[in-house]
Amino acid sequence: MLTRVKGWLADRRAPLLVALLAILLLLPTLGAGAMMDDHAHRMAYHPTFTRPGGPRGDWDLFRFLEDDPVAFRSLQESGIWPWWAVAGSKLAFLRPLPSLWHALDYRVWPNAYWFMHAESILVFAATAFFAAHLYRRLFGATVAAGLAALIFAVDDTHAMVVAWIANRHAILSTLFAVLTLLAHDRARRDGWKPGVYLAPLALFGAMFSGESGLGALAYLFAYALFLDRAPLRARAAALVPHAGVALLWFAAYKLGKYGAAGGVFYIDPLTQTGEYLHAVATRLPVLLAGQMAAPPADVWMLWPQSETRTLVSICLLVLLALGGGIFAVLRRDRNAGFFTVGMTLSLLPTCAVWPGDRLLLFAGIGGSGLVASMLVASREHLGRAARVYVGAVAGVLVLFHLVLAPLLLPLRAWSTGEMLHGYTERAITSMPKFDATAPQTLVVVSSPDSIIANTAIAARINANEAMPSPLRVLSTVQRGTLKVGRVDARTLSVTLSDGHFMEPTATVFRDPEKAPLRVGDRVDVGSMVAEVVTLTPDGKLPAQIDFHFDRSLEDPSMVWVVWEKTRFVPFEVPKVGETRELPVVPYQTAMGG
Repeated sequence: MLTRVKGWLADRRAPLLVALLAILLLLPTLGAGAMMDDHAHRMAYHPTFTRPGGPRGDWDLFRFLEDDPVAFRSLQESGIWPWWAVAGSKLAFLRPLPSLWHALDYRVWPNAYWFMHAESILVFAATAFFAAHLYRRLFGATVAAGLAALIFAVDDTHAMVVAWIANRHAILSTLFAVLTLLAHDRARRDGWKPGVYLAPLALFGAMFSGESGLGALAYLFAYALFLDRAPLRARAAALVPHAGVALLWFAAYKLGKYGAAGGVFYIDPLTQTGEYLHAVATRLPVLLAGQMAAPPADVWMLWPQSETRTLVSICLLVLLALGGGIFAVLRRDRNAGFFTVGMTLSLLPTCAVWPGDRLLLFAGIGGSGLVASMLVASREHLGRAARVYVGAVAGVLVLFHLVLAPLLLPLRAWSTGEMLHGYTERAITSMPKFDATAPQTLVVVSSPDSIIANTAIAARINANEAMPSPLRVLSTVQRGTLKVGRVDARTLSVTLSDGHFMEPTATVFRDPEKAPLRVGDRVDVGSMVAEVVTLTPDGKLPAQIDFHFDRSLEDPSMVWVVWEKTRFVPFEVPKVGETRELPVVPYQTAMGG
């Protein structure tokens, strides 16, 4: 049996077989439907859609807000951006190739979500197919090549990136990156002249599919460092065309005013260098541990921010334990050096975003190759104790990558759609109906995140239904206590024991450390003024905020809801002087878990 498996892994048909296996395991995503950003992306192509500071065309779908004070004020007054968004905010990503693909989807077959999911599956299968060919070039037609391809294809960390239509840019970028490496390797190793031109062209595709495409540069650097045996000057010259593509991308990024500012969920390395370096120190170990074994990088979103050091310490210990065993058998292996450095450096761009498994696709190219290298490496030169240690590390890697991963991939592919799609659909269906003839204000007293209400409204717009104007999301909370009180006829107070802006997505719009709100601070968004009344005991976050509206809270134009368990429910405004404690809904509960 083992001989047959080894024969299959080394077979020339292995790339096709692993691609087909990936398709099979990811079939559950076909029923995932639309979730979260998918509704906002579709709304961008709705005939009535207008968003100041938003997309400049079909190629610019991922421009959510450029640094424009007039556009910012308009979005904040309408409630598209929440009241706590800080002036000078910007959120724009240069992703023209996937933007154009989404434009085709939403203009030609906007309701065929199953087809859009099929497209994502096929792009991932193509990535796995060409990655398998890359491994065969690096390892030869060996068991190691097939093993690396198999590990990449069945990695369960890839479930969400495939299940989420809006995340297709990451798969497309990775596909182009693999093609870049294939063409570059043929050009350098075999003297294949077309590769000199095709590799930079593929790199252009990777970088203009998304910022993660910068990871391709990491692998090109690692290739020059470990695998290219030409003189140093020749190696450097081979990278010049790729540097030209990178400079072109950088110029387009700066001239197009892309980047992020204002929040901490996304960090712009070019303008927030200090914050970015700190993020690398804390996020890189979490991402590497998630790629190699455990804990999953997704745990970052659920881990208390005040205890981040504990999580980072755990991840460093995992990496130290695994790294010792890997180094013991691969310290002179050039392929292993290429995989390790490429994997690690490719994660640097993703450190600008809160960690999650969906960010590990690029790292998986090197991670899968490194694990395969370790599993097939000889241990004969090791002493008895070292062999036991290395065997234990190998056992852990086999458990996570060859036993659990193929079992978890279809399960996670299904559950991601079930949870996120279900979460989104419950928000949409539980949102009140609105009167198209009379403007109404929707007030969300509290929700599990800062985006779900906007997502529900986007879906309603796509269905050509009347929508409120404006939207007011007062608070987001997932833990602690939530108290709501009535101060006077026009004022509602919301008190969070753990403080406002503790919920992760709230930090998309404001960094509470760089832009703190103090007692007495007031934020005017037109029809509402938010006033900070008290702070948390540590003085870092607002605890009680009073919301002063321009009319009575009982005015017929005011529609009130709050998130309860798994959906929005109507909220009865308290009487003047009354205070009520509302149940806080953990994110897992809100998701239906």
